[in-house]
Amino acid sequence: MKSTLEPPYRGDITGALSAAIITLPMAIGYGVLAFAPLGAGFVPQAVLAGIFSAVFAGFFATLAGGSPIQITGPGAPLTLIYATLVSSLVTMQITGPGNTPAPALIIMAASVCLLIAGISQILLGALGVGALIKYVPQPVVAGFMNGIAFLLMTKQMHIILGIPAGETIFTLWRQPGLINPLSAVVGLVTIVMVFLSNRYIKRIPSSLLAILGGTTIYYVITAATHNSIAGDLIGKIQIHKLDPFVLGNVFIEIERIDYAAVLPKIVMTGLLLGLFASMESLLSSVVGDSLTGVRHDSKKELVGQGIGNMVSAIMGAIPASGSISRSVANYKAGGRSRLSGMLCAAIIFFSVLVLGDIIGKVPLSVIGGIIFVVGWSLVDTGTVNILKQIAFSKKYNRELLTDIGITLSVAVITVSVDLVAAVAIGIFIASGFFVVSMARSIVTRKYFANHIHSRKRRTNDNLQWLEEMGSDIGVLELQGPLFFGSAENLAKEVEALFKKSTYCILDFKHVRKIDSTAARILIQLKKRARNKGKYLLFSQILKNDNVLNFIEIMGMAGQFMDRYTFMDMDMALEWAEDHLLDQNGRRKQDAIVALNKMELFGSFSKGEIGYIREKMIEQSFHEDEIVFNEGDRSRDLFLLTSGAMSVMIYLPEQDVHKRLFTYAPGIAFGEMSFLDGDPRSASVMAIRNSKTLCLPFKQFERISGERPEIATKILNNLALEISQRLRRTSNQLRILEDT
Repeated sequence: MKSTLEPPYRGDITGALSAAIITLPMAIGYGVLAFAPLGAGFVPQAVLAGIFSAVFAGFFATLAGGSPIQITGPGAPLTLIYATLVSSLVTMQITGPGNTPAPALIIMAASVCLLIAGISQILLGALGVGALIKYVPQPVVAGFMNGIAFLLMTKQMHIILGIPAGETIFTLWRQPGLINPLSAVVGLVTIVMVFLSNRYIKRIPSSLLAILGGTTIYYVITAATHNSIAGDLIGKIQIHKLDPFVLGNVFIEIERIDYAAVLPKIVMTGLLLGLFASMESLLSSVVGDSLTGVRHDSKKELVGQGIGNMVSAIMGAIPASGSISRSVANYKAGGRSRLSGMLCAAIIFFSVLVLGDIIGKVPLSVIGGIIFVVGWSLVDTGTVNILKQIAFSKKYNRELLTDIGITLSVAVITVSVDLVAAVAIGIFIASGFFVVSMARSIVTRKYFANHIHSRKRRTNDNLQWLEEMGSDIGVLELQGPLFFGSAENLAKEVEALFKKSTYCILDFKHVRKIDSTAARILIQLKKRARNKGKYLLFSQILKNDNVLNFIEIMGMAGQFMDRYTFMDMDMALEWAEDHLLDQNGRRKQDAIVALNKMELFGSFSKGEIGYIREKMIEQSFHEDEIVFNEGDRSRDLFLLTSGAMSVMIYLPEQDVHKRLFTYAPGIAFGEMSFLDGDPRSASVMAIRNSKTLCLPFKQFERISGERPEIATKILNNLALEISQRLRRTSNQLRILEDT
């Protein structure tokens, strides 16, 4: 009979089975690890706590979550955080009234912590602030994971080597006899089998093969040596014994407990659990998106994960989160919908019901070996690569050293102090370095007008003078956020520049943000400069919405938007050059430049000048009047005798005209169409009342026929002027690229 299940559902079943095979051994190991401080007698209940996490958190997180292939269950970082809390509660020696067992109270207190974690995840999802989790600095996360990896491996060494409780690893140097040979052999065989199966056997989960292999080796050895094995096994699992909130009425009646120490610990650990559970789940969801091609709902996912952890807390289980490895295994085996995650939880639950006695006979050293490999896999490869680079290649910079310093600091604190403290201190250190780095100079480039000029076309003598005296104009290009720290450093750099220059231009094109303190510092800096006869100019503020909007909201627009604030860098540089030329008597704006004073005709005789002048037409243009438009077919050559002209091109996508550069008196323009006969490549407009001399192309053709030597000189001088212009542009580009 043909199955009525559609292919996608058959895939969900195989995906769930594959994920369950991976999840079950991990859940057992993490349960043992989480409640290890309660002693060997609590191992069966600890195993059940891990399994219940995979069952109940896995089911409800999938049911209410936002990622279709997510498989939720216990994970290494969360388990160690939880184990640290349990260890702290044991150290505080919590006792209840009468014969109330302390372990039950400890489980209950830890479950309250997990309940807080679940609530925090739901709030993160409901408020839509889950995306803020990604702003936890990467060096902090890397350091935390490295510390977790170290703790995970060292904590399993006791189980793998069979070291008695209360002894440390370091005592083995003096007393190697403390090692249990049977446990050590089985644990090492399990570790080797995990590594080998990961490399050579892809279809069967390595943890399952390692459990089967390690357990087989264990029973073969014990059968051959007739050793007692009861103390080395998980023990009998009884589901009905795990129900922490039955003792909820006792929690209020605890006779001796330091609430001032316990409650903050529970709350802070709960928030940390919520943070890391959310990070792992969202990261797993992103990986799932790359597989399915469907974007997950991060808000819904966090709410689902929070519900799962709350149910897990009620059942006395341990924390859970989405897992990349389990989710990928689910997808590769055919899982495509939420059904796979819920079936995975159901398969694990019924496996425990049916195979509970068999699971109880698995050696602890096998579980320890599997968890040891998990710890090994958690070592951050980025940290290892950076350390190799620093040690061998000697290639590193300040940022690299800062990151590795934060990473190692967090790792050391994680191992030696406390997991919660490690994250808090790590974020504090990273934030401190961030503030210091932001307070550094935001000046990305500094140059002067003796090398870099505005695009205004000037006479050669004025350009040569600016090349000699242009160091009086300095430009500072800024990049990054401008706030109180960086603004103070910027003010120092501006004041240092003013010691040798009269003009300072600040380019705001790449300033991402500005705060009120920085804005006030700049206003004060501009006032002080003006009092000293200096000029502080701002460019690109009018085009920078981030800066402009802020200063308008703060009511500072009037103090910023004065005649020393320019639309773009070129206009600011042009104003400074014009002002410097005016201050030194190099420009006479109202005077008319005679033909014989123009560089184009500098080599002409008086008679030749007279001959050419007869062929020219004198024209006047009012401000904003167009001389010719882009695309016009005219070929006339113009010479600006007074005023100023701007060259503009049309940008059809933006439907605007963009200014390219400006002509100063004494400059010829329209030469491109005059030479090649193509349509005008740009428009020219008078920006104030101006006068020109126009040489119509027909008159030039007449000159070519009557006086060919004059026509040749005109063409040669035009070519020389264009060549000099291109050479200056090349030099400026070279300087800009080299600074």
